[in-house]
Amino acid sequence: MVVPLAMGGYTRSLTLVRRGDVLHCEHWTYCGFVRDRGAAARATRAVPLAGGEVTVRWEDGEPGDTSGLEKALRGPRRELTTGLVVRGIFNFETLQIYAATTLPGFCRLAAPEGSTLIAQQDAAAMLSDGSLAYLTHRKIKDAPDPTDHLTEFFIHAYGPAADQLAERFADRVRTWDQMVRESGYPPLTIHPAGTPNGQLPTGDVLDKPSARLVFQWPGRVRDRAQGLLAAGGQPVRLPTR
Repeated sequence: MVVPLAMGGYTRSLTLVRRGDVLHCEHWTYCGFVRDRGAAARATRAVPLAGGEVTVRWEDGEPGDTSGLEKALRGPRRELTTGLVVRGIFNFETLQIYAATTLPGFCRLAAPEGSTLIAQQDAAAMLSDGSLAYLTHRKIKDAPDPTDHLTEFFIHAYGPAADQLAERFADRVRTWDQMVRESGYPPLTIHPAGTPNGQLPTGDVLDKPSARLVFQWPGRVRDRAQGLLAAGGQPVRLPTR
């Protein structure tokens, strides 16, 4: 079956095959689609900040604690380079899903064009300890040929824990660049809602109202567990040391 699915608000089309009670993803397609509307539609939880100049929203899970963010946004901004520089037209669609499923406190930011607080109109972000960090990028080298442009990824952060959040987010981007960028989307299994943690395979879990999604990103699960799942074996949980 082919299913449109939003993860952290990022939309993809998944080709799924059922094995017992578990759906296994065999193909990912980058796409957009119209969300459900009407009585059955699920409202996105959002909190406006800084007089509406910034909106924090959560597409999955429980909303984070935004206390202290008004003050944080009035303070200095920390900028940290991730060290990731890409040439020409680049694809970072897996980075969106990677951040949404592996970063604690993940959320999305929206800001109007020309905002002095947020450099992106739509940004992947994380909240913690009255602080906020988000991913942005800017062109650092222009050229007549678009394939020669250079773009660098940065983390912008506000609040008392800005340095820690920026480092954490930047480290996640570097890991994606080193271990995920060339390998594509991860093995993904979808389990019935209410499945106990002990019955899930090793991986990063994203809970939906009707299902539990388990992502097995390179570098975040043991090679043996990932190999079994990718080969169509039964989900397993390896013992931890």
